[in-house]
Amino acid sequence: MTTTVLSYEPNGAFRRLDTRIRSPLRAASWLPDGSAALLAGNRGAVLLFDRQRFARLPSSTDQNLRGVAWSADGTTALLVGNRGAVLRLRNESLEIIESPTSENLRRVAWHPDGSYALIVGNAGTILRYEDSRLFPLPGDRAHTLRSVAFRPDGAYALVGAYASRWAGYPRPQPLYRCDGRFLQALLATDDEDDFVAVDWRPDGSAALAAGYAWLDGGRVANKIVIFDGSSFNTLRPESSRMILGAAWHPSGTHALAAGAGGLLLRCDGQQVEDIGDESARENLVGPFWRPDGEQALFIIGPEERVYTV
Repeated sequence: MTTTVLSYEPNGAFRRLDTRIRSPLRAASWLPDGSAALLAGNRGAVLLFDRQRFARLPSSTDQNLRGVAWSADGTTALLVGNRGAVLRLRNESLEIIESPTSENLRRVAWHPDGSYALIVGNAGTILRYEDSRLFPLPGDRAHTLRSVAFRPDGAYALVGAYASRWAGYPRPQPLYRCDGRFLQALLATDDEDDFVAVDWRPDGSAALAAGYAWLDGGRVANKIVIFDGSSFNTLRPESSRMILGAAWHPSGTHALAAGAGGLLLRCDGQQVEDIGDESARENLVGPFWRPDGEQALFIIGPEERVYTV
């Protein structure tokens, strides 16, 4: 069975795209001009999608790749994955960057001016990529850092985490901020929240952190936290299907959150509406918006919850 990617169109319909590969995919990032998207996945899978077809790029790793991001000028992409894997793409050529960690790395985000990037992963790992080198950053720690996104003005990045009590922390922290030098806890929780996605509204007025927590009896509690830079507003979508990804539309008018069993939510920052197909069964990871907002890619993930990020 080949891996399928869904294209979300302006009319709200999905179109199926066949990648012609078998490796599960995990993340995607569009070039700033929207001409193509880079996708990363298991067993070193790297694909370039030019809106018409997928082309596989030869990579020099067999590690599962979990995150990918283009720099603002579109000249460089970083891909990160298991056992500290970090790859750099320039001029369609992939090379391995020596990593100071063997922890699984999950997501990567570039500073808006392209001067450096932040990479987050397991065991509270946060790395700064700058001048072709990687540096571990100090600060507060969580069991697993899941997601990262810079405020549009570059002042700092938000980092989403899995707030696991069993990891030995007295009170779990699911959300952090990083100024490029230090990781600082920002929000405490009474639940074991797992913020699998963070993203900033394009004008910088608000960010969202989206994810879920397991409750007694195996129930799922989804959360979308809206952060305006000083205060938090927590929205609690009612669904038994967990959120696996979320991102603002490039216009900033709304965000989409997607997840298990075809879950698809629309959030305007104050309210959440379920716009998904109740008959759907596929796990959706995304959205990964094209910069003009006319298309988003969703990755269909396997049933395993740990697949997502």
